[in-house]
Amino acid sequence: MQTGHPEAAPNYYDQAGNLRTGTRISRTLLTGKEDAPDNFRLGYSYGGDDAQWTTPRHHHNFEQVRFVLDGEYSVASRRTLPAGWVGYFPESAYYGPQDINPTLTMLILQFGGPSGQGYASIAQRKKGLEDLKARADGELKNGIFSWVDENGTHHNQDAFEAVWEQMNGRTIEYPPSRYADIILMNPDNFGWRDDPAAPGVAWKSLGVFSERLTKIAFARLEPGATLAFGQEPSNEIAFVVRGELDLNGDKHPALTAFGSSKEDEPVGLTATEATTVFYVKLPTF
Repeated sequence: MQTGHPEAAPNYYDQAGNLRTGTRISRTLLTGKEDAPDNFRLGYSYGGDDAQWTTPRHHHNFEQVRFVLDGEYSVASRRTLPAGWVGYFPESAYYGPQDINPTLTMLILQFGGPSGQGYASIAQRKKGLEDLKARADGELKNGIFSWVDENGTHHNQDAFEAVWEQMNGRTIEYPPSRYADIILMNPDNFGWRDDPAAPGVAWKSLGVFSERLTKIAFARLEPGATLAFGQEPSNEIAFVVRGELDLNGDKHPALTAFGSSKEDEPVGLTATEATTVFYVKLPTF
């Protein structure tokens, strides 16, 4: 079992370096297991010193869940997620260009998707970026790696792809798209269902995705109610949106993240006051 809170968490871009333009802070709340197909990182992202943080249109061979806590997230041209919305970003689905300003606060979960290609650890990403920057045949600038091949031909490549290929020593292959696009969800338009096995707990399910059964939901707890956590055969994430949870006598306030793996024993998270939790069950392998 892991716990993390933004006040005590390191900045991912200090840990692994920044592929993009602008300055963002992304506090690493939880991480998975290096080289596991279901490796993950949960980050609490908010504004830095620069006015904007941008990326070109791109896609990944891993998956993401993004939950906007405050501000607005410009995920692509004329596509914006307001505060409270959730986005599911499947493997291979394109998005961007992103245009992010310092007023945005967002929870970002990145994880190995159903194809089993995994997700790079912080150490792996750091080394890959350092090795890419050390290459004499190209330059990394504005989220693009530009280089000239042995025939004198110029190439431009998205920074994520370039770092991945540097880490793995081969050309990246994207899995066939299970979904044609990213999925943007407004939780306000979903209803609550009481949990018959847990008095005082209600669930708002936003969806279950792919054959690996990735689940995205919210849980609402009345004071004194207990949320059973860590019962799935996969990694699970619980993030306290508002309220407070007690774990074995320790109080955990809003913005605390809990992480459980399939090897961990289940636990009970008990609300000391009215509490809302954002929940993700990661893919089952």
